[in-house]
Amino acid sequence: MNENGNKIKCDAKNCVYHEGKETCTASCIKVGTCDACDCGETICATFELNENAVQF
Repeated sequence: MNENGNKIKCDAKNCVYHEGKETCTASCIKVGTCDACDCGETICATFELNENAVQF
């Protein structure tokens, strides 16, 4: 659990809200899309690119 009280695990290391190994520090998150039928079709709409991001 982070300081915001959430228990969200995340692997998006290029996000400004990513901390440590798998912690999301956003106070809330928004997940989409509304048309998803399985986990591969969802996205985190809260994602913001970290200024130190590794881009491929």
